[in-house]
Amino acid sequence: MIDIIDIYIPDGGPFGLGFIRGTKKVDPSEWFFKAHFYQDPVCPGSLGIESFLQLIKFIAFNRWGHLADSYRFGLIIGKPHSWTYRGQITPENTKIEVEAVVTSLHDMPVPYIMANGYLKVDGLYIYKMENFGIKLVPVK
Repeated sequence: MIDIIDIYIPDGGPFGLGFIRGTKKVDPSEWFFKAHFYQDPVCPGSLGIESFLQLIKFIAFNRWGHLADSYRFGLIIGKPHSWTYRGQITPENTKIEVEAVVTSLHDMPVPYIMANGYLKVDGLYIYKMENFGIKLVPVK
């Protein structure tokens, strides 16, 4: 759901733990516009969240690439998180930007990343995501 990572600063952001921004060009022929509810061609909100999680996974690969063969990604559950949205991505839009700020990061015993973020479409902020996280789970 991301075409390019525009910026990644491993020690950036207000907590000094990482900042990342990725973009995607909106293609009106994307599968999800046709697959959404009848006569409602928008990008499903879950794909906006997926874009945000892909940025966090990029950070994890960058930090823990040496664990790629022995771990897989898992969502952090049991912690409250929030997602606020006030707009949609439509086929008429041109550019999606997604940002993530790492708020917490732990290497061991279970590597994990927590982050907050935003999604903009054509320069307008439409999603705010707070307290989302991923962890690395050993492959058995």
